[in-house]
Amino acid sequence: MKSLVLVAALGAVALGFPGTAAVAATSFEVCTPAGCAVQSVRGTVDQGRVVATVTDRSPVSALTAEFSVSPQGVRTRVVVDDGVKRAMFRLPVGANQLIVTACGAGGCASKTIPL
Repeated sequence: MKSLVLVAALGAVALGFPGTAAVAATSFEVCTPAGCAVQSVRGTVDQGRVVATVTDRSPVSALTAEFSVSPQGVRTRVVVDDGVKRAMFRLPVGANQLIVTACGAGGCASKTIPL
């Protein structure tokens, strides 16, 4: 029965019925100057929701990830010291840009994602 539900859902998306249009998720990756293997922020933006994984493997510095939404100015901060954390949050209505910043060993790096 589960397979029939899945097939029906996939068919609805494939046929383009109203309200079922699939919008591709936007992926992002931001790493500190120490490198992606050491400190990284990886995630996706999909249908107004941000899901991110913040990973710190640096023996000398914690990783601070900041997600800033424009034009509203909403900020979400995640700090990880030797580990992995997941973050999930909804974007406010009218958001047109997400700035992801990773600060840790060696400095900061940012990436702007248009919404």
